Amino acid sequence: MRNQDESAQAPERSKSRSRRRNERRNRNRPNKGLREKVTGPECSICNKPIRDVSSAINDQESENPAHFDCILKKLSESESLEKQEKIVYLGSGNFGIVKIINNKKFEIVKKIQYENTEDIIKWRKEMRFKFPENKKAR
Repeated sequence: MRNQDESAQAPERSKSRSRRRNERRNRNRPNKGLREKVTGPECSICNKPIRDVSSAINDQESENPAHFDCILKKLSESESLEKQEKIVYLGSGNFGIVKIINNKKFEIVKKIQYENTEDIIKWRKEMRFKFPENKKAR
């Protein structure tokens, strides 16, 4: 028979099969908590650290890296868009205002060259040495 103290407590729920399996897997990973968290430079617009430096874009005003989303938000505030227009990234540092037609076709209304691809950007050159390439094991 159960003790009164035991019966007063709520019964424990059994863990799901997947949770038990994940706990067994994680038990054998001794270095999991010891990984270094790499943070990049701060965004020149929102002043938060850039975690994915490969998606950072050079800000025109400060010549420092900025989040891709911050640049997109900044451009959408500065440009006047009509009902079916959006700002999209076209590649090579270029953005564009695109008019969507029938949800299948689109037309580029205006191109905005945001980054100059001819200049070597100083912070990108420095980042190359801070974040070495991962070599795949063969």
